[in-house]
Amino acid sequence: MGQRILIINPNSDREVTAAIDRRLEGLRFAGGPELSCATLEDAPPGIETMRHIDEVARPLCDLIEREDPKTDAFVIACFGDPAVASARETTRKPVLGIGEGGIAAALNHGARYGIVTNLAGDVNPGLRQIRALGLDARLAGIEAAGIAVVDLADKVRSRSGLLGAAARLKERGADVLVLGCAGMVPYAGELEAQTGLKVIDPVFATTAMAICLVQAAAGGQAAGARG
Repeated sequence: MGQRILIINPNSDREVTAAIDRRLEGLRFAGGPELSCATLEDAPPGIETMRHIDEVARPLCDLIEREDPKTDAFVIACFGDPAVASARETTRKPVLGIGEGGIAAALNHGARYGIVTNLAGDVNPGLRQIRALGLDARLAGIEAAGIAVVDLADKVRSRSGLLGAAARLKERGADVLVLGCAGMVPYAGELEAQTGLKVIDPVFATTAMAICLVQAAAGGQAAGARG
């Protein structure tokens, strides 16, 4: 049986899941892992508060437990990395959160990274998350686009808000930007072109890491069998 990675959108917005699936097409290749995307049914339409994070922990872990026998790695596609610690207790397979993964990727592209988030209320929780990860030393800042997760489909408002936040981060010294929401994925290329900065799509970057992990594990098993 081939390898499989499950990318979970832990909110109930299927359009976000579809956008993630389209974006990952560039990581699908012959002989590579199957990349499956799933929406967490009955979850909030956007993960924007600690209450939302708490609400999705149990159903997210339940989904991982059900999918575990046929999956080699899991990616939780929400920048707040909801239930990552609990999920890692649910399975022995790798579980990657796009917040940690996106920032890790950014550190390879510039001296200082900035995060574009949705709303002003996301900034302090984001800072707490980054400090908890020990990744704050190279943070230029977090700027809000003023667009709720559920409103990211509004292209005119989203472009304006995202470009404004990106410009402020550039002024604060960021030389690489991280998208702080999976729903921002469709705007990554445009932001990069408009700002001249490297823009990290955390879903793409973290899924690429997951591919490396499962293929490395398979290579190690094959080498062990030959030995």
